[in-house]
Amino acid sequence: MGPTSGWLITLLVMAAVGVTGLAVWLLPRAGGRGPAAVAVRLGLVTASQVALLLAVAAGINANFLFFVSWTDLFGTAGGTGQFRGATASGPAATRPLERRVSPLGAGSGLRSGTVDGQLEEVTVAGVRTGIQAHAFVYLPRQYFDPAAKNRRFPVSLVLAGYPGDPRGIIKRQGLLRDAGAAMANGSVQPTIYVIMKATVVPPRDTECTDVPGGPQVETYFSQDVPQAVAATYRTAASPHGWGVIGQSTGGYCAVKLAVRHSDRFGAAASLGGYLRSVQDPTTGDLYGGSRQVRDENDLIWRLEHLPPPPVAVLLAQTEQGPDFEQAQRYAALAKAPLRLTTLFPKDGGHNLRTFQRLTPDLLKWMSGQQRVD
Repeated sequence: MGPTSGWLITLLVMAAVGVTGLAVWLLPRAGGRGPAAVAVRLGLVTASQVALLLAVAAGINANFLFFVSWTDLFGTAGGTGQFRGATASGPAATRPLERRVSPLGAGSGLRSGTVDGQLEEVTVAGVRTGIQAHAFVYLPRQYFDPAAKNRRFPVSLVLAGYPGDPRGIIKRQGLLRDAGAAMANGSVQPTIYVIMKATVVPPRDTECTDVPGGPQVETYFSQDVPQAVAATYRTAASPHGWGVIGQSTGGYCAVKLAVRHSDRFGAAASLGGYLRSVQDPTTGDLYGGSRQVRDENDLIWRLEHLPPPPVAVLLAQTEQGPDFEQAQRYAALAKAPLRLTTLFPKDGGHNLRTFQRLTPDLLKWMSGQQRVD
């Protein structure tokens, strides 16, 4: 029974009702002015409030899928076990991933691969970094067409925010529904979507950074993941067929991966992402105390001081969003060969509803940037 289980929520709601009812019944009987009576009353009120908060928190978590396992919640997911078998053997060490059909596909209306496409689950173990993380891979129905058995497809790596989970993008945000509808009407070309969390060494928020003396997450996403996906599926061979889409922290990661690795990704779309390098209690020291390393991970600093890369970037940020000024600054600095598109609706916050509303636009834009050479 995980933290998103309906049984857990039911039990917590029942416990909250029971504890609150017991408190209401006992409080009149816990009269008096002595320390013991005051302690009893305080304990009853505290117990009822804690029970109610736990029930509400569990409901919110189940709805938005912030933590989908107990290891996610308590920060014990992976730990040192995330680093397994890193080698120096490079591309030759990569083998096709073990594929399994995901049960989440049926919940997204995928009846069969040849009709609606197929959602698969894989575990990507980085041959360079030793990082190991779970991924969902959506294959369009055209992938299973016998007449297209040699056809290659563009790939979009989709990154959730911190501490978000890819299940939320699939179940709540409706990415597969939007992608399927867009492919059906021809506004999006058949595309492979690789959906992952950006937090691959939890509980640390690495901001997709190669941390000096620490996890090499940027290398994982820019080299290990594309290499493993390409070894398993019929993917585009050139960067023009690869892109990154992300939201919030994932949006920052998306732009950073594209501008720092234009030899791998030709386009990036950021939904509600920021553009400055950050360091806070969730990240720890990401830059080894080096101002230079931090600057090189600052996307605005890069435009101010370095030649722009030959990639396409979409910044989707509402005018009410927390990082709108950063997006404006980036837009003012952008110049060729970087190709910048902005999507700045006036209304909407940094929330699921806004992300749902703008996701179809991101998918269409990304499809327009990608081609299979």
